[in-house]
Amino acid sequence: MFLTIEKETYKAGDVIFKEGSHGIAVHILQSGKVEISKTLKDSKIVVEILGPGDIFGDMSFIDHSPRSATAIALEDTVLELVDKDFLDKEFNHIDSDFREIVTTLVRRLRKTTQRLVSLPRRMGKRISGKISISFKTASDFFKAYIANLGEGGLFIHTSKSLPVGSLLDLEFSLPDSDQTITAKGKVMWIRPQDMSTEKMPPGMGIQFINMNPNDNELLKNYLAKFGS
Repeated sequence: MFLTIEKETYKAGDVIFKEGSHGIAVHILQSGKVEISKTLKDSKIVVEILGPGDIFGDMSFIDHSPRSATAIALEDTVLELVDKDFLDKEFNHIDSDFREIVTTLVRRLRKTTQRLVSLPRRMGKRISGKISISFKTASDFFKAYIANLGEGGLFIHTSKSLPVGSLLDLEFSLPDSDQTITAKGKVMWIRPQDMSTEKMPPGMGIQFINMNPNDNELLKNYLAKFGS
């Protein structure tokens, strides 16, 4: 159990801390909801929505770097502030080599998060659902299902993600359609099982890199009719 020293209360819309600010306080969300977001070219990108029991602010405590994101209360929220002396004592009890490993992981997570939010934003209409898909690499064949589909690519829900950069031959049929769409795709990012949540399942983001004009038109018409 963490040793906490005080509680902080916030109203909906209150800023808990801003991206780029300095601070090493670690918070435990007791009640309410907190939005974690980053700013890219004057646009806000929501990274995660936190709920009761979640901990945040830990990265800056570990590597003493500025806050990597902005935290805003989405509703009346109560936070518990973890005692810094307690954290320092516990962290310093760890072998120095392991402390270096943890710090390295935090720095790598910062870079990975920044790269992900810097990826081109998905454009056009999209549909969410469960669409069966088969795909293959040069040596393997897989079956899974699409959880999210747009004009530029799709998200395949699977616990067996392929390495980023993998090239795939895709084949799927749109709901209520007897026409099969084939395309070539490229794995742009993955979400492994140990980083997934109920709302953010494991899988991989695929970008279409080649689709014949007829299939492309079929997909566009379908998204125009059913997408949002």
